[in-house]
Amino acid sequence: MVKSMKKKLVCVVTFSSLLVACEVQEPPQEPSVVYDNKVTLTDFSYVEDLPLAKKEAYRDFLIDGNIIHLKSFSPEEMLLIMLDVVIETRMDALYAITYSNNDYPTIELFEQHYMNSLEGTLLETYFMYRFYDRIGMNEASTPDLKIVQIEIAGGSRRYSKTFALHMQEEIWKIHLP
Repeated sequence: MVKSMKKKLVCVVTFSSLLVACEVQEPPQEPSVVYDNKVTLTDFSYVEDLPLAKKEAYRDFLIDGNIIHLKSFSPEEMLLIMLDVVIETRMDALYAITYSNNDYPTIELFEQHYMNSLEGTLLETYFMYRFYDRIGMNEASTPDLKIVQIEIAGGSRRYSKTFALHMQEEIWKIHLP
């Protein structure tokens, strides 16, 4: 009888251990930082490697919409900001850093063009180049027009995407087709 009780006890302990080991755990929540009601940055950001002063300037731009905060940013940094803004769906910020040559005099016209023509391509670029290997200016750049390429290697292949940036209002602005 004692032997039978020991076997049952061992079985109960073993079974309980298995239940505890198989307990469903919730996946960790992706942390986010909220600066105000409009700004939410997640774990990944194209601007995470920028110096602290530039990250703060970018945050200030997102909060108050004043592009003067971006005056010291290089064309490469502005491209990274554009990619960051795309995923945040900040139409106001994207409009502010887009060179349109007066093709879109209002944010409403720009938003319509973005939704109809650009959204899919820019989101695809955001995800494809998330782990980019290189970002730099192309030799074809001029003082007022910078050609910036972002590149990624995938196995034996290299992929690149090219963007034109124009100086406007003392800021490098991305020319979106």
